[in-house]
Amino acid sequence: MIIFNSHKTIDIVKQFLPDNPVIVEAGAFDGNDTKKMAKQWPNATIHAFEPLPEIYDRLVTNTTELNNVHYYRLALSSNNGTELFYVSERSTRPGVASQAGSLRKPKQRLSKSPLIFPRTTMVQTVTLDTWANENAIQTIDLMWLDTQGHELAILQAAPIMIKNITIILAEVSFIESYEGQPLYEDIVAWMTNHGFDHIGRDFEDTNTSFFGNALFVRK
Repeated sequence: MIIFNSHKTIDIVKQFLPDNPVIVEAGAFDGNDTKKMAKQWPNATIHAFEPLPEIYDRLVTNTTELNNVHYYRLALSSNNGTELFYVSERSTRPGVASQAGSLRKPKQRLSKSPLIFPRTTMVQTVTLDTWANENAIQTIDLMWLDTQGHELAILQAAPIMIKNITIILAEVSFIESYEGQPLYEDIVAWMTNHGFDHIGRDFEDTNTSFFGNALFVRK
């Protein structure tokens, strides 16, 4: 098991990828990780998903110089259509959407972080299989999932594409941060049963924080 610093995630992942990977980033937020990936893989094709319009606009603005990024104002999910989205904010910046918004209602994370969820909105959703079919995507080298408790639901709703993904980096939680959220061990068990090895994580144990990131590589 590789234990890596979260700031070194790309350094760990790059050893498993070609020079021109197809990357799907779900929960791209403001584009910070998008820019890091574009710098590491200038020949990559990056598909960045961000469903909330106000954050989507920030993503596009912050990465406008990148010509290998395709943008989708959509949330990858288990359904095609619309779903309720819980918008997060910092109490010091009311009215400004922050990281940690989710398709799932916040639960235990409310006592673990200073973020609040004062409002909801409807967002457009799509399954990974539907999106891939509509965009002629046959393989994905890297799935970068930061969807606040919805990671496993996205994968479970993609029985076709799950067989054609090489690497998955998924945020995992050790508590029920959002209602109905699968825990770390649930995700590991499902991934193992679907042809992936759990080879790395950016946490030593599950007691220091309430969440982390787990790395899976197809066997």
